[in-house]
Amino acid sequence: MLPAEPVEYQQFWRGPLIKPWRPIVAVVVGAIAFLVVAMVVSAAAIGIEIATGALTPDEAFELLEEARVSPGLVLGNSFAIALMLPLTLLVAALVKQPPRFLHSVLGRFRWKWFFTCVAVSLVVLGLNVASELLLAGDQLDLQIHPYTWWLLIGLMLVTPFQAAAEEYMLRGVVFRTVGSWFQQPVVSMAVGTVVNSVIFMFMHGASDPWLNLVYFVLGALLSWITWRTGGLEAAAAFHIVNNTVAFALVPFQDVADLFDRSAGAAGPIVLIQLVASAVIVALLDVLARRRNLQRVGPMTLGR
Repeated sequence: MLPAEPVEYQQFWRGPLIKPWRPIVAVVVGAIAFLVVAMVVSAAAIGIEIATGALTPDEAFELLEEARVSPGLVLGNSFAIALMLPLTLLVAALVKQPPRFLHSVLGRFRWKWFFTCVAVSLVVLGLNVASELLLAGDQLDLQIHPYTWWLLIGLMLVTPFQAAAEEYMLRGVVFRTVGSWFQQPVVSMAVGTVVNSVIFMFMHGASDPWLNLVYFVLGALLSWITWRTGGLEAAAAFHIVNNTVAFALVPFQDVADLFDRSAGAAGPIVLIQLVASAVIVALLDVLARRRNLQRVGPMTLGR
């Protein structure tokens, strides 16, 4: 069931042939699938660490009780989210529209555009991370741990799919579900952006206001570039590069308290990351306009 007239990305599930309840069902099924997958994979990760002697049962219980993480849980969490990439495409089929149209309004993934976005993101984020490392100096306390190499390899393999999955879940399914509720494109874009950005923020479980600001604004920026380009390629490219660069140093640190997101864990310094992110999105927007990238869907009646 394709749109009967040209529509923007976030309204692709709005039309006379698509029942209004179908996108809502897709979100609910996706949320349930994510919770089940996350619990199963997390339990498996803890079980493997206990079986291999990396953790004792008491240590595992203590970690969970104190909301801390182990190397296995770090990789397991990324793997669980990565599994949602194919599951999200299956969930999108519940709307009775070919899942390939979740990639973009053209019904395909624009690989050349994606790799262009990867290159731009690498340059800007690379410079940003390099400056942060120079400022941090020895504060990072980087060293080789027993888990360093297997965790590094695992994260580098899994993180691209984990980051892409978050985009397909939030800037894809959620953005389109909310966007289908409103007739005016600008209203659907604005409300859809707020809703998926708030969910993105809560998914990270932070109680620090600065971190919540980062997550919300990042969600809004990724929604903007999805809207402006008519597809998820740019948002996925940015998210993949951002997470891969961030996770590259994790195996060389003590992971137990690394993901502390409690109040006071961050400060105004995070605004530097937001500026870098805004620069990337602005550059991608300019490139998209210069390439005359198609951002509305086909005028095709559903079959």
